[in-house]
Parts: sequence; C-alpha cells; structure tokens
Amino acid sequence: MIRKIFDLVPKGMQERIKLLFYNTKIKDFSFSKENDFYITKANEGWSILSLSPLYFIVKDVKRYEQYYNVVSGDIVIDAGANEGILTLIYSRKVNGAGSVYAFEPDNKNISTFQQNISLNQDTGNINLQKKGLWNKSDVVEFYEAGTVGSSMYYEGKDSVKKTINVTSIDEFVRQESLRKLDFIKMDIEGAEIEALAGAVETIRSLKPNFAIASYHLVNEEYTYIAVEAFFKELEYPYKTIFFEDGEIITYAGPQLQEA
Repeated sequence: MIRKIFDLVPKGMQERIKLLFYNTKIKDFSFSKENDFYITKANEGWSILSLSPLYFIVKDVKRYEQYYNVVSGDIVIDAGANEGILTLIYSRKVNGAGSVYAFEPDNKNISTFQQNISLNQDTGNINLQKKGLWNKSDVVEFYEAGTVGSSMYYEGKDSVKKTINVTSIDEFVRQESLRKLDFIKMDIEGAEIEALAGAVETIRSLKPNFAIASYHLVNEEYTYIAVEAFFKELEYPYKTIFFEDGEIITYAGPQLQEA
C-alpha cells in the first residue's frame, strides 16, 4: 500500500523524499542531487559524483575495507569495477600519490563507468583495463548483461554471449612493472579461483591485501570454499565473513595478522 501511494507522488518529490530518508538512515555519508547527477560525501573526507544514487552501495565501502583501509599512495586493483563507483572512491583515497587499476570487461558497464569518471575531476590516477581477470592471457566466452550479473559462468536472462580478452594479475603486474600492490578488491562473478591462480607470483612477492566477494556459485558450490582452500595452500592469512544480508567476503593478506 505504501509503495502504491509513493508511486503516485511526482518523481521530483519522490527523489527529495528518498534523499531525506537515506540522509537520516545512513550514517557517515550524506547524499544530494544536482541537475542530472548525485553527490555522495563521506565523513572521512572524500566526495564523488555519479549518475545514480549510492544509497545501496556505500555499505560496500566499509565491508571491503573491513581489515585494510585504502590510504594515500596505495596501489589498488578494482577487479570487477562495474560502473566505477568503488574505483572513484579508491581514487580519492589514494590521491595523486597512488593508482587504481580497474578491470571491467562488460561494454555496457564500461560506458557508464566512463560517464561517471567524466563527472569527476582529478581522476588521472585511474587506469581502466577493458578486460577480465583469469589465470593467463586469453580470449574467453562471457555473458554480457550490463549489470553486476555479467559473468563468464552465468547466462542471465537478458545477457548476450560474446568473447572478451582476459589477463592474469601476474602478467599485468609484470607489464606495469609494479613494485607494490596494496589492495585488491575482487567481485568477478565466479571467476575468483582462476584470477587467484594467475596471481600466485604476485601474492608471494608483493603480499597484497584482498577483499573478495565469494558468495558466487560455481558447480553448485560457494566460491568462498575454493578461495579459502587456495589461500590455505599458500599459507596466506585469510578469513571469511558471512553478512546477514547474504553477502560473503573472504579477506586475505597481512591485514589479518595485524587485526
């Protein structure tokens, strides 16, 4: 009933009601709208502009940084960058002294990513890689959905089957001559194991911190099980947290030894 009544309210008024509601409900962030874009500000100091409101995304900022906080000068990989929101946030946090390498193979998401980037100033520390992560450089089949559901494993109702270029983290680190890698956020819809298999050299040499969305199902098994087994084999610190809303994140790296 409430939803039906709300739908009768003019859209402009609906947006003002939402802004008021979420500014009251969500702590540590403030939201506003100007012309055709939204402004999100964090109490910790950063702010970004985006095409869509971030009411349901800001919770991921704290979740992914549960153990490791991205700071100025960090080198970050955002694997599964989607529309670029977390990439922009990490860009603000690392400042001009750091860099963010964003991997996103979905052309629809890339288009929105680029629009979001264009709304913001001082984004020269963002390096967009229009490809996926895998255990080696290759061309693989991919189901493009233009949403968070794009995947190499899942064929969504409205997805389109295509081929994409992929690379490994090890190959990319060598290509970019990276001498440090502080944080890897990974949400790549089931391809976590292949991406990790292509990062063994990097893990041993640079010891990055990870936050991996590991709630995906591959062969009817949650990927956190295989992700944990991978880190256990490497004797690399790891911990999986199961959130009440169904999110599962596996954290790994030196961050856990200091927690």
